[in-house]
Amino acid sequence: MKYTLNICIPWASLLLSLAVTQSALAQKVHIAHCLAGCPAGAPAANEIVVRHLFAASINYQSGLADWVAYRVLPGSIGVASLLPRSWEVDELLNGAARTEVESGPRFIQPDLSNQQDGAYRINEIIINAEDRGRLVPMSSFAGTPFWEDLNYLSNMAPLPSDLRVGPWSRLDQAVNEMSAQVGEVYVVSGPLYLVGENLIADGEGGRRPSAYFKFITTEARYAAFIFPQNAPQHSNYCEFASSMESIQRDSGLRLLPQQSEPATASLQTLLGCGSN
Repeated sequence: MKYTLNICIPWASLLLSLAVTQSALAQKVHIAHCLAGCPAGAPAANEIVVRHLFAASINYQSGLADWVAYRVLPGSIGVASLLPRSWEVDELLNGAARTEVESGPRFIQPDLSNQQDGAYRINEIIINAEDRGRLVPMSSFAGTPFWEDLNYLSNMAPLPSDLRVGPWSRLDQAVNEMSAQVGEVYVVSGPLYLVGENLIADGEGGRRPSAYFKFITTEARYAAFIFPQNAPQHSNYCEFASSMESIQRDSGLRLLPQQSEPATASLQTLLGCGSN
């Protein structure tokens, strides 16, 4: 029997956790954070967590997001500078995964009374305190009552600080400004572990993302960016403009999987990057 589940979620909505299994392949799941469907191609063993402000596919090995998807609205944008930032375990993960997140090899929660707590170890990856970043930005949702969703570890990535406070953050701001002009904007973001033939190791036998992508869409237009992990803090985000095809090739994901005709118009100009 084939079921269709329609979930209409504005940025204030129900919490939902979806475990993707073989039996779910016959279902159509509509998540309002994703335009034309959430990315396809992540490992089937991943867990998909849907919160008020974002959806994320959590990798079954590393405990990190393979992708996050979110929708920016003019009314959701706000000033985030004074909002508290403290990482929290995402209790929507299933019981076994949550136990590993709290005490196993994927995440080690810091003990703030101990000065030795400056890193998370995730599947043999060390994430230093200064490199813990949010794939879904606080500023895009500081105008909502659900901004605390963005403190969950399901939204955390080992974003190098120069990238995070530099071109990555400035592109987030450009997305906010564009949303204020055009209305809803959809974003998919995540890590890339392989770019060309260069694999980044962490020195402990694990893998670190070698780059990060951001795919920005409206109903008819899109823009794509790939940021190398060593992007200089003062670089212009426009330097890292890329293509949908490049993101799909390097991530193994299929973006906009339910879109019948691919968008061809560009959002580059509206994001401050001039015309193609």
